Amino acid sequence: MKRQSLVLSAIILLAAFTVAPQWAYGENYGQLRALKHRAGIVMRQKNDFVARVLHSYNIPHKLTDQGVVARLQIGTKWQDVKRIEIVPLVREGESGLQVMGHEIFFYTEGEILHLVSALTIR
Repeated sequence: MKRQSLVLSAIILLAAFTVAPQWAYGENYGQLRALKHRAGIVMRQKNDFVARVLHSYNIPHKLTDQGVVARLQIGTKWQDVKRIEIVPLVREGESGLQVMGHEIFFYTEGEILHLVSALTIR
C-alpha cells in the first residue's frame, strides 16, 4: 500500500512538470517585464497630458505623487476625481484616421466634467 502511494505520487509529480504552463518556467519573464515597463510609460503620458490640458485651460488642480490628477477646483469648490477617460477625436484623412484632439471626461462625486482639447498626447 505504501509503495502504491509512492508510485502514484511520483506519477502525479511527473505529470505536473510535463503539463505545467510555459509561464510557470519563467520563459516569458522578459515579455512581462517589457509589458509592465510600457504600461508605466503609457500611464505617465496620460497623466502628463491631462495635467497639460488642465494647465492650458487654467483650471486649478492637484496631483498625487505619481502625477495623477486627484482634485479639480470648479468655481470655489474642490472636487475629488474618481476616474478619467480620454477619448480621441478622429477624422478620416488620406492616410487613414487622424487624431484631431481629445475629449476628456472627469468623473467626480455625482458629476461628470467634460473638456475638449486640440492638444495631442505625444
